[in-house]
Amino acid sequence: MIKDDDYELDDCGNRVLIGLTAEETAEYFRLEEIISKSMPLPQVTRDEWYRPEDRRWLELYEKHESARRPFLKSSKTMH
Repeated sequence: MIKDDDYELDDCGNRVLIGLTAEETAEYFRLEEIISKSMPLPQVTRDEWYRPEDRRWLELYEKHESARRPFLKSSKTMH
């Protein structure tokens, strides 16, 4: 689930998912909508189950998560 602290502003002032460009952020949400509306395919093997849009969404998600973790750790303060 995407939360407000999953975003940052890019150099142009666009609100983007941490680690993604504005174009990738738009693509992420477009793919998420497509995937949520489609019927799941029966899982045979991991590679066969993922459709191209599933794989691309996962690539973007992993890129975002990889950038988000260190970003959030560095922005936390000690109390």
